Amino acid sequence: MSVKIRNFFNFFTKIGTEGHQAFYEAWKHTADIVGKSPHFMRTQLHKNVDQTEKYKYYNYAQFDTDETEVFKPELASPEWIEEMMKYMKSGKVAFPGGFYEIATYDGNPISPSFQQADSSVFITSGYTVAENVDTAELEASWKEWSGADVMQSASSIGFHNAGLYKQFTKGRNPFSYVVRAEITKPGEDLKEAVQLLEKVKSLKLQDGITADSSLFQVLPEGAFGRV
Repeated sequence: MSVKIRNFFNFFTKIGTEGHQAFYEAWKHTADIVGKSPHFMRTQLHKNVDQTEKYKYYNYAQFDTDETEVFKPELASPEWIEEMMKYMKSGKVAFPGGFYEIATYDGNPISPSFQQADSSVFITSGYTVAENVDTAELEASWKEWSGADVMQSASSIGFHNAGLYKQFTKGRNPFSYVVRAEITKPGEDLKEAVQLLEKVKSLKLQDGITADSSLFQVLPEGAFGRV
């Protein structure tokens, strides 16, 4: 698969003291600034269905190069840095990182597509991997250990595709890999999607790997781009 597109995952454990609307407005302000880059492609802000989980939101954005301020802060102007620092005030805690999409379930690229349906939800899992784990073997068998095979079998709730993303940056983001799977027909109460998430969470991982999995929805007002 092509790795030309650079994916930016930014996971938030704390959204600040001013609440969800203020968080969104601050996010949109900085997204508009980042969106001025000629290398920006698309962005989508995801909100955790269960706000008691560790990661409350994550941003999923695409760029056509890693030679941008997002991945290399040393390229940023003082004005850009000042705006980002304003954004992180009021108690926000974020874990950004750059990732390549190295595989998808059906072999067709996902990035930088928007969601397939307004009703879609995303089972998203972040994986931390110890240094002694054979990553070549891990990547070859990702559909099994990530639960992608289990999710693919859930045809009644509209499994669309799943992507495997590998981090290429070294910074605050704790995940070596992220798996993001789209479910297009989860039902209004999301009951079956939650049950599917629990099946994914119940899968036993090999020693040296830990996971954090949750169910997310894209905020309609938090999805925009140029392509």
